[in-house]
Amino acid sequence: MRACNNLNTSICFNYKEIGVTYCTLTNASNGKGWPKISDDVFDGEKINWNKFFEERSKEIYAIKNCCERVECKNCQQICDIDFSDDKKIHYILLSPWQICNSNCIYCLGHAEMISTKTPNYEKYYKEYEEPYDMLSIIKDMIANNVLAEDAEIDFAGGEPTLYPKFDEIINFFIDNGFKNIIIHTNNIQYSKAIERGIKENAISLMISIDAGTKKCHEKTKGVRSFDKVWHNFKKYSKKRNKTYSKRLCTKYVLVPNVNDSKKELEEFIKQSKKNGATQVALNVYNQLLNEMNYEDSLLNNLKELSDFWISKAKENGLPYILFPNIEYVYKKLNQKT
Repeated sequence: MRACNNLNTSICFNYKEIGVTYCTLTNASNGKGWPKISDDVFDGEKINWNKFFEERSKEIYAIKNCCERVECKNCQQICDIDFSDDKKIHYILLSPWQICNSNCIYCLGHAEMISTKTPNYEKYYKEYEEPYDMLSIIKDMIANNVLAEDAEIDFAGGEPTLYPKFDEIINFFIDNGFKNIIIHTNNIQYSKAIERGIKENAISLMISIDAGTKKCHEKTKGVRSFDKVWHNFKKYSKKRNKTYSKRLCTKYVLVPNVNDSKKELEEFIKQSKKNGATQVALNVYNQLLNEMNYEDSLLNNLKELSDFWISKAKENGLPYILFPNIEYVYKKLNQKT
């Protein structure tokens, strides 16, 4: 049956304009956004978990009957799968925070750039603070046994290390035995909670670097942080012990006419190898694909760059992953042949 692998497993804690949603791809939904879960399910303080799973099933069966929302058009998560609802959450996306200390050219949010050292930081926090207590909901999730023991915890942003509750939430998950935590970060700010997670084999890092040289990094990220990012990455890498089995992954988001040169891709792979990455990842600016309507010239160029990037990763002995947007490029081209 046609179903959504995302809705089947997930919950998303987003910032206040979006709220809590079933879909974790809210920011990438063709720019339209997925609606938050209803007031009947979440009253602003607690989630009624029986109603949560009931409403989630309705959404999935709507897709089965080919009545999916317009936001789902072209989404790579809709596929032929068996829907088995075990009344568990297997994936949490924590993305309540818009504030960032970089200004990535491909960012859809472009929230105000600040850091914890910025004067009047608390004022900014109050303006951006989410209208619900995320940690309280997480604790309730565990108390009601709806969070799978092997659940994947994915912390994004904004820049998550700037979120005032970041260390508290990460340490809570580690204290409660969760060992599958992923942090998406630009790596400008070093985190003791992340360091602990690496030492205890609980955290994987996904670091968006998006360039191989200082000049391109500054153009892509909007800040001068190339050396600091790699310095922090090397510090994390040195905290690994022999039992560490997670990922220290560097990510490259392709942006046509900005960082889409083979030179940058090759230098990125070299820097990743040099500084202790255990994996590399490739993505492409999602909104661009939608705006350009998957034109053949764009798709073929992306495929050529992806093939080159993969070859360099293999040459350097680095395991690699392709994000769904890149995989979708290959899929679209195969459909045309």
